[in-house]
Amino acid sequence: MRRESPLVARIQAGLPVRLDAGGVRLQERAFLGHVNLRCDPQDAVLTAALERVLECSLPRTPNTFHAASPASKVLWLGPDEWLLITPEGREDAMARALRRAAADGFASVIELGSGQTVIELRGERAREVIAKGCPLDLHPRVFGPGRCAQSRLARTLVTIAQADASPTFELIVRRSFADYLWQWLHDACQYPVTPRLA
Repeated sequence: MRRESPLVARIQAGLPVRLDAGGVRLQERAFLGHVNLRCDPQDAVLTAALERVLECSLPRTPNTFHAASPASKVLWLGPDEWLLITPEGREDAMARALRRAAADGFASVIELGSGQTVIELRGERAREVIAKGCPLDLHPRVFGPGRCAQSRLARTLVTIAQADASPTFELIVRRSFADYLWQWLHDACQYPVTPRLA
C-alpha cells in the first residue's frame, strides 16, 4: 500500500508544497499518526495505565496539550476525549498498547489513519496569518505554547496547537480539506497586515 499526502495533486502538478518567505514558513507534516482516545478521567486506575503507555499525563485543563517528546503530543479535545499525535508509523503500536492497557476499562481507542494531516505554520507572522481567518483570540497572553483549540480557519474545521514560542502552530485538518486550507494559507501569507493586538 502506498501512502499519499493529501497534497498529492499539488505535488504531481509541480506546485509548491513549502513556503519560506516574508517572516513565515509553511509546510505539511504528512504521515504523522493520529489516534482518538476516550475514557473516564475519574477512573484513576484506568488513566494511570493509559498514561504509562503515553509516557505523559492526560491533559485535564481545557485547550491544552502535553508532549511526551517533540514528535508525540496528547491534545485535550473534551472532558473525556483526547487526540494523540505520534511519529510516522507509530500509531498502530500505540493504539494496540492503549487497548491492552485499558483491558476491560471504559475506554475507546480509534486510529484515524490518514484521515487527517498537519500543516505547520512558523515564524513571526504566523499568528497574523491564522488570525486572518480564525475567530479565536490568538494574543500571546491567552494562546501560547502548550495551548490548543478546535475552531474554524477559513471556513474549515481545524485543531490549532501552538508548539513553541517562535511561534510554531500546528493546524490539524481533515484530509478532504487539506488542499483547500493549504491554498488559503499560501495566499494569506502573501499579503501582510499589521494586526492590533492591544
